[in-house]
Amino acid sequence: MAIKIDRIDAGSEAEALGLQPGDELLSVDENELNDTLDYDFYTDSSSFHLKAKVADGIREWDVRRAERGPFGCDFSTYLGDQKHSCSNHCMFCFIDQLPPGMRESLYFKDDDERLSFLFGNYITMTNMQDHEIDRIIKMHISPINISVHTTNPQLRGRMLANKRAGEVLKYLPRLVEGGIAVNCQLVLCRGINDGEELRRTLGDLLELTPMVQSIAAVPCGVTDYREKLFKQTPYDAKTSAEVIDIMEEFGDECKRRHGKRIIYPSDEWYLKAGRPIPPEEFYE
Repeated sequence: MAIKIDRIDAGSEAEALGLQPGDELLSVDENELNDTLDYDFYTDSSSFHLKAKVADGIREWDVRRAERGPFGCDFSTYLGDQKHSCSNHCMFCFIDQLPPGMRESLYFKDDDERLSFLFGNYITMTNMQDHEIDRIIKMHISPINISVHTTNPQLRGRMLANKRAGEVLKYLPRLVEGGIAVNCQLVLCRGINDGEELRRTLGDLLELTPMVQSIAAVPCGVTDYREKLFKQTPYDAKTSAEVIDIMEEFGDECKRRHGKRIIYPSDEWYLKAGRPIPPEEFYE
């Protein structure tokens, strides 16, 4: 792989080497460069071996620097390549429910672990492979935000309409064991992944705390633009109260174990249930 340089910072070490826009960075210390996370990680050193494709062929440098910091290359996107798009067809997808005529970027379904780290996006992990998990652990890309929804592999496959959805749940303990902090999101669909399934999910995630440092649950949003989509039954006061009770029960257990709640229902549940939103102290 390679990432193409778009601009060179004036007065930078990259400029001093003679690198130019259009040159392609190939590797640092024999580590391939796939995107700007690789570039930032491997060039943030006082010395490294750089390999690049320039106008007259392949060139290599042994870089020696007075101090660590930015090297001076800029790229056409913050990733250095294209965003990874979602491969799921979730029964609750909010993008499928958007009205027409909005700006184009709102309709793009991203599922990119780099955006999760850089901008807080939530990912499902279904388009990730073992080597990407290894890279996250090696580079300590933390925290990662994961849309879990359920820890039941068969149910997750059904909810995301993706045969890998259950299989990639194995990455959760690997990330935690590798020292990566994880924030989890649960989109609950009435009668599908709530009730006993919610208890199962919270019980499984509880065993990964405190490296799983937050678990938030929201109800599936339902708009007027659901033609030909999975039929969702909105939560009412009774079913919202049932979700709150389960979430608070497991949150209390987290607080007993770790001194912090970790598990939080979103405000919608309290509003739907007709209960007061908890005081500031509840959210620590």
